[in-house]
Parts: sequence; structure tokens; C-alpha cells
Amino acid sequence: MFDLALKNGIIADGTRSEPYKGNVYIKNGKIGLIDSHNSFGSKKVLDCSGNVISPGFIDIHTHIDACPLNKKEKQSLLNEGTTFALGGNCGISLIPSNDESRKGIQDFFNRTVEIVPEDKNLKINNMKDYIKLTEGKPLPINYALLVGHGTLRASVMGFEDRKPTKDELEKMKASLDEEMKNGAFGMSLGLIYPPSSYGDVDEFTELAKVIKKNNGILSVHMRSESTKIFEAVNEMLEVAEKSGVHLQISHLKLMGKPQWGRSADLLNKINKARSQGIDVNCDQYPYDASSTGLAALVPDWALSGGNDAMLENLKAKTGRLIKDMEDILEMRGGASRVLIASTHDKLPEVEGKRLSEIAEENNSNPIDEAIRILMGCGGGVQCVYFCMDLDDVCNIIKDMDIAVCSDSTDFSYDVDYNPHPRNFGTMPRFFQTVRERNIMSIEDAVYKATGLPAKILHLPDRGVLKKGNIADITVFNYKEITDMSTYLESVARPKGITHVLIRGIPVMENEVETGNMPGKTILK
Repeated sequence: MFDLALKNGIIADGTRSEPYKGNVYIKNGKIGLIDSHNSFGSKKVLDCSGNVISPGFIDIHTHIDACPLNKKEKQSLLNEGTTFALGGNCGISLIPSNDESRKGIQDFFNRTVEIVPEDKNLKINNMKDYIKLTEGKPLPINYALLVGHGTLRASVMGFEDRKPTKDELEKMKASLDEEMKNGAFGMSLGLIYPPSSYGDVDEFTELAKVIKKNNGILSVHMRSESTKIFEAVNEMLEVAEKSGVHLQISHLKLMGKPQWGRSADLLNKINKARSQGIDVNCDQYPYDASSTGLAALVPDWALSGGNDAMLENLKAKTGRLIKDMEDILEMRGGASRVLIASTHDKLPEVEGKRLSEIAEENNSNPIDEAIRILMGCGGGVQCVYFCMDLDDVCNIIKDMDIAVCSDSTDFSYDVDYNPHPRNFGTMPRFFQTVRERNIMSIEDAVYKATGLPAKILHLPDRGVLKKGNIADITVFNYKEITDMSTYLESVARPKGITHVLIRGIPVMENEVETGNMPGKTILK
């Protein structure tokens, strides 16, 4: 007798094999049988007629670090059909930390990530602390972590713009090795965010060798995704070639109108490197707008020393600062393409407005307004940047070595502002885009959301429907799956996600959350 049966569905198993009608039987949290003909007994049956039975979606690029620590309800990823989310991306993580570096790291995390720890006095130093704090917590899905290079660097040498000494580099290597041995999946670089941006190829290569030794990945938010994107790719390919590390290029995109139409050249460059033996994959979110802090308009030199130093530089408002901010804003498409999403209730009157609109209302200029808003919010401002071309987005989707990601976090539905829609609808948006534009087959689309990220992360028992694998499963209606989130009204449940199982336990049933919380912090 099986515990649960998913019956009469269309099985897309995560391997790119042709889908077929069948049943999936679950026992003790694992797949016990997949069958296309017979009917076996089970304690519970979920009818999947007309729906795709898929491995649970794996989101390889998120910022969920604080979510398992908080009491706030976690809903958005589950409602997208995601069963596994990897945090600690873009060089930003909660760990490692220590008493000396803690405030600077907290400020760094809080100004770049939308969901921060509810406990403002939380002391968390390493993976061991993180595991202890999350163990036994009610979690709807599974979470895992990368070590953020920015955090790692800050924990050893602060926020100074300089090369590490030999001793400091060895301390970073030892710390990274320990965190990976204790369960981290690798390390991320955030090369537009100080202090990660202060590193160089030599530093990254030495750290990447530690990752390679521990069979992890090096995820990278590249130094440029616009005018110098090809140089940025070269930098990371050099690191991968010298270290042998598995390189994961984050949220691949072409920002700014001058770069639009160059996706084929970009993909050819990456695929050529792969053909030459460099271990490289990418991930991508299926939107033509990005999201990060308003502080992304502040040049690196003005961020040296941490958040307090940034605010002092903004207050000084030198000609150099204004010129550099103008250049960065132009690179991102101009003031009309910057939407203020959240000031965390500090300046609610600007939320939901374009930077150009705010400047016009105040008879001011965009840079003056950006500085005013940043200073008024202590640096913590979230924005949406409309900077990509949809044709490039779709061309990148076609590449079968590029996984789907959200670059999101795990929100509740009672949030009182409008974060980027990717926080609520990435996976449905991906399948919706594939369907509406007839980009690829169902089996290929499922692979990009399941089997491929599982392969990249070396998850042998997830990402594929086969006997003995963990029963993390998503059932969805391919004809109806739709992202209902918009940029002005983003807090919305998607349509078309029917059932979601974590270790064989339904966390969503007939499009309704069950309240079950079987998720865990997954260790490497």
C-alpha cells in the first residue's frame, strides 16, 4: 500500500524524455513507483487529469537567507511550484560573520536584500549557527545557501577597497572551506556590490579552488551586464579556467539599449567556452526588468567603507559623485526606467513612482532625488529597472544550458508594497512565455526548471522523477499556468499550479495551501 498516488497525469520526468500519461506512487517520502498502466492501492489519491506531473521546481538563484529564520509566513515560492530555493547569491549572505564585522555585514545585507532577519539582534556566525537556528522550524519548502563573497570578505577585512594580504586571503579560504564542509553549496560573487567588487581574478581564483575541492559552484553576478558585459564574461571564464570550478553566471541579461540584439553573440561566447572544456552554466529570470537597490546608482568608490561611508559621500554630493551617478543611471536606461518599489515605509510617497516622475513633481533632477531618497531611507531602497529587450530574453530562454531562476525571496501575500513580479510569478511566467511564444517543448521547459538545476547543484535525488528519488513534485496545468503579477500590482498568486509535494507531503492541494510545513534546510 502506497501513501499517496498522483494519477492520470502527463509525466514530464525532468530528463527531456517525451511526456506520457501515467501515475506516480509515493511511499515514505520517496517515489515508490511510476506506472503508465496498472492501478495500485494507496491511502490517498490526487487526480492529475489534464495536468503535468513534474519534479518540483528548483530555483537556483534566490535571496531567501533570512526567510527560514523569520516567523513571517512564507508563501510566494510555494505558490509558484518551487520546492527548493538556493540563497546567498550575488555575493550577499548572512554568513560568515563575527562580532567585529557584524554591524557592517547587517547593514550590507539590509540595503541589498528585501527580506531581512526579524530579530535585529540576531547573532549568526556560520553554517552551524544557521542550521541550529532553522532546525525544526516550520518551513513550506526546502532552502539551501551559498556563501556570499562580499560577506566573506567583510568578515575578514571589512569594507576596504584593497587587495587582501596573504594572511587575509588564507583566512577567507579557510572560512569558505569550513562553511562548505558544513553544508554550503559554494560561493557567490556580486561584482557590482562592494566589497565583492573590490576583488580581482587572483583572489577569486584562489577561493574558487576551495569550491572546486568541495564540489560546489561559483555563482557570479558579473561586473557588468551592459556596456562591458563581454569583458565581464571573459573575467569569469578566466577564473573558471584557472581553477577548474563549476561557474554559474547569474541572471544572464543584456542591460541598456546599446546592448539589445547581442544575445546571440553572448551565447556563442559562453557556448564556445563550454566546448573548450570550461565548466559553465547560467541562469535567467524571464522578465525584461531587473530589480536591486537604488544604491546600485552609487559608484564603487563612494561605497568603500560600508553604508555609513556611502551616506557621508551622498551628503557631500561632490561633482565627481554626481557625474558618476549620472553615468550609471544612463547605463541603466535613464530615470524613466527606474521605478521605486519600496522604501520600507520611510518615504511611502515615492513608492510606485518612476525616478523621472519624482524629479518632475519636485522640480528637481533625478540624481538629486536619488540622493535625497537614499539618505532619507538610510540607503535601504528597492527599485525595478526596465533595462532589457524581450527578444533577447526569449533568445536566452532557448539555451538548454541556462536554468530558470527568480532572483527573488519568499514573500507572504500580506506585503504592503509591490516588489518585482519575479517574487511572485517567475516559474509560471517562464512556462507562460514558452507556451505563448512556442519556444520549446514541455519536456525541455520542465528540464530547465528541474533536471538542469539539480545537475548543476549535484542533487542526485531531486530534479528527476524516478523510483527512489525524494518526492518533491509539482503538478501544473500547462495550458493555464500564468503569472498574475504586474509591476504596479505584483502581490498576486499565479494560476495553474495544482499540487505541490515536499517529500511526498502535500503543501498545496487543488491550488490551495494545506498548511503542512515539511521543508528543511538542505546541506551540500
